Amino acid sequence: GYGCLGGDEMAEVNLNGTLVGDNHPAYHIAELGHNHGGSIEKALDLIDIAARAGANAAKLQKRSNKDLYTAEFYNSPYNSENAFGATYGEHREALEFGEVEYRELQQYAAVSGLDLFATAFDIPSVDFLEKIGVPFYKVASGSATNLQLLRYIAKTGKPMIMSFGGCTWADIQRAVDAVSWINPSLVLMHCVAAYPTPVEHLNLPRIEDLAVAFPEFVIGFSDHQDGISAGPVAWTLGARVFEKHLTFSHSAKGTDHAFSLEEAGFTQYIKSIERARLALRPQEQPLEIEKKPIYKMRSSVYAARDLPVGTWLWERDLVLQSPENGVAAWWFDFLVGKVMREEAKQGDPIKSTHIEGGLGI
Repeated sequence: GYGCLGGDEMAEVNLNGTLVGDNHPAYHIAELGHNHGGSIEKALDLIDIAARAGANAAKLQKRSNKDLYTAEFYNSPYNSENAFGATYGEHREALEFGEVEYRELQQYAAVSGLDLFATAFDIPSVDFLEKIGVPFYKVASGSATNLQLLRYIAKTGKPMIMSFGGCTWADIQRAVDAVSWINPSLVLMHCVAAYPTPVEHLNLPRIEDLAVAFPEFVIGFSDHQDGISAGPVAWTLGARVFEKHLTFSHSAKGTDHAFSLEEAGFTQYIKSIERARLALRPQEQPLEIEKKPIYKMRSSVYAARDLPVGTWLWERDLVLQSPENGVAAWWFDFLVGKVMREEAKQGDPIKSTHIEGGLGI
């Protein structure tokens, strides 16, 4: 049930052998989408780029177009400059890979050290991807209200990474309720379904809201911003899985290339999130790396003149100087009025042993 985790128990999910959650580095998905333009060679190139950039996984999209779209929509003319066919159906079919291509890409990704999986847009696509043997599934924002599809994917028993662009809280809760009792291996992805998403509409606080509302599930961020700045902020708010569109060129033919990241950008995106993770590790201070600088910068109490045994200390007998080599500066007021038990020469750091009764330290 919801909220059943103890306070110390962290949400965690196993993505094909990689544990993902608060105590682990971010998991990065390179969304290839249809940026390959239906070319297996370009898809292989994108997998190479994803691997070099440091991604964990490459993702494709699988549609059984005739099942997914109405006949009228499938056969409607498609006049976009980004069209790969005369009708919308022809355009979509040109971008689909079949079993032979999927198996080749899967094998290539495995050699490159990447998980390869896909978004299933319909039930026949789930059957196709089960035959291929994908390790887990992506559910697109547009499928969040398709409970039949969600339950069908959940019954595979494989982890589900679910995006919630364009969703109300009721939509999210309904989707989670529909599948979590069948399959608790869920990643809930904050997403804004605008391509690209203007920075002022990223709505990143929802990441924290998801983490609070669903503490038993790992939270992620499907990032459609044209840039890399939102990633570290999303990590800070609780995102642990990141999905970002990848391309070989911003100017290539297709609707997604313009807001996708090229290799240099994708590499920086991954590095910036890892830096945020490291920067947010809580540590007790002073740190080991601070000790040398602080020793040089801080003051200690030193003898302002030769101080024989029995000297009754006045303020003028003492001076605060760096480095911190004896009694810390904040003991200065306490020392005034004390009596010297051992002599100190001018310039000597005052020690606890110099003082009658010591300092209790």
